[in-house]
Amino acid sequence: DDENESYDDKYLPLEHPWEIPWPRGYERDEIGPVWTRKDCMDSSLTPIAKGGETLALQRLQKAVTARPDWTAAFEKPKTSCTEVSSPSTTVLSPYLSLGCISPRTAWHAVSDANKRASSGTNRSKPPVSLHGQLLWRDFNNLIAHSANAQHPSSWGRMKDNPYCRDVPWSSNPEYLAAWKGGRTGYPWIDACMAQLRTEGWIHHLGRHAVACFLTRGDLWQSWEEGADHFEGLLLDADYALNNFNWLWLSCSGFFYQYFRCYSPVAFQKKNDPNGNYIRRWVPELANLPAKNIYEPWKANVAILNKAGVKLGKNYPRPIVEHSVVSKENMSKMSL
Repeated sequence: DDENESYDDKYLPLEHPWEIPWPRGYERDEIGPVWTRKDCMDSSLTPIAKGGETLALQRLQKAVTARPDWTAAFEKPKTSCTEVSSPSTTVLSPYLSLGCISPRTAWHAVSDANKRASSGTNRSKPPVSLHGQLLWRDFNNLIAHSANAQHPSSWGRMKDNPYCRDVPWSSNPEYLAAWKGGRTGYPWIDACMAQLRTEGWIHHLGRHAVACFLTRGDLWQSWEEGADHFEGLLLDADYALNNFNWLWLSCSGFFYQYFRCYSPVAFQKKNDPNGNYIRRWVPELANLPAKNIYEPWKANVAILNKAGVKLGKNYPRPIVEHSVVSKENMSKMSL
């Protein structure tokens, strides 16, 4: 039409990813960019995946097609959240969330790999198998659609969300900032948040831990705040999946076993006793002995000095006492 013709030749192909055409009908001061040219040029950011269909298909080939036995035996709960060299999962989620490959393409690649797996392979089944993960992804989309069909725009928030429990979360800007910045004083939580800032990705067990810590586990902050933060930093940010996971992990929906709480110390310690993951992502603690790296506040002054750790200066003290607040929060959730 005549209105659209007035924009002819004004929206040319982008020369750089930060040159996104300005939205029609909005003044420049009404909108602020989330990502800027400075972000794109930041050498400290090392995204775990780079975009495009070509790289997505290469990743699918490397992670799934070329590893039929691994693919057929894949069980999500048995993957490692402590890897520092290469991830223990497929890392296809960014490509799926952005449409670089379709779920159908991934499904058939998994099916083909399963057929080629050796006869002695112990084949996994949904929901823990790769096919199960794709089915779970579609279930999340179904629930998001259902929520919005009942109450438009309710998915992603507590108000009017038919699948969300109404929890009286508190609002503490200091707690929220410490969590976002990886300055909670709990090394595993802080390491996960550092990886998120740098790579735009965390293993699902790491996501579970930081989500529980922010909400029902320790800080008692709204899952909406956490979901918004993840939405801004995750390469695989997905409207349906991200909000579903936050509902689940905060015990606001679908999962209500609030007495099952992730310890910010014990859970990861059994998987990575030497703290290699923490040493990678919280370098200020890298020289601590293994017995102190998950709880540096328990180390004596001589050990801290030798490791170059100054609690309250180059690394914070715990923002809360987990053993106390976790029990208080369980009582709140039981009401």
